[in-house]
Amino acid sequence: MMMRSTLIIFVKFPRAGEVKTRLGKSIGMEEAVEVYRQFAEHAFLLADDVESQGVRVYIFSVPGAAEKEVKKWVGRPFTFVEQEGESLGERMKNAFDRTFADGATQIVIIGTDVPELDSNTIQSALRILSTHDIVIGPSTDGGYYLLGMKSPAKNVFEGIDWSTEYVFQQTIDKVKALHLSFATLPSFTDVDTEEDYCAYLERSFTDGIILRIKRPC
Repeated sequence: MMMRSTLIIFVKFPRAGEVKTRLGKSIGMEEAVEVYRQFAEHAFLLADDVESQGVRVYIFSVPGAAEKEVKKWVGRPFTFVEQEGESLGERMKNAFDRTFADGATQIVIIGTDVPELDSNTIQSALRILSTHDIVIGPSTDGGYYLLGMKSPAKNVFEGIDWSTEYVFQQTIDKVKALHLSFATLPSFTDVDTEEDYCAYLERSFTDGIILRIKRPC
C-alpha cells in the first residue's frame, strides 16, 4: 500500500499573554511573542522541507484563533484546522482521527517549542513508522516533542498527566500495555522557561534564529 505521510503542527496565534507566558515573565510578554513567532516559523520551514518530499502538512490552531489571521501569518497553502477538545490529549487524539480520516497512513505531530528540531528527524520518524506502530521523541523535561503513529491508538492519549515530567514515561507505559511496537528518537529541549532559553542561546548563539531578541542571561 502506498504510504500517505502527514505532518501535524499544533500552533497558537502569536499574541502577548497567550504564548510563552512563563518565558514572558522573565523577558517581557512582547519579547516572548517574538521568540514564539521565530520558533514557530522555524517549524514552518521544516514543514516546507518535508512537504517538498511528498508529506502533507496540517496546521491545527487553538480555538479562537481566526483562521484568516493564522493563514496570513503562516503564508503557505497547508491544510488549516481548528483544534477540538478540552485537554491536550483529547486535542491530539482528535487531530490524529481527522488526518487518518483524510487518508493518512502515517502521521507525525510536533509543536513549536523545539527550535533545534530538524527535518531529518521528522523524516526519520516517518521512516520508523514503516516498521513500528509508534515513534516518540522525548524532551528533556520529561515530555515529548514528537509523536507518530501509523494507525489510530486513542488510548495512548488517555490517563496522561499532561504538562508534567511524567508524560513521556506514562506514554511509553501506555504503549507497552497496548502491545504496540515503538521506537524513540534523540532527545531535544522544549524551550519554555528562562533557564531553557538561556541554555538554548548558549548552545546556538551563532545560528541566527533568534539573535535579534534581547538576551536575559
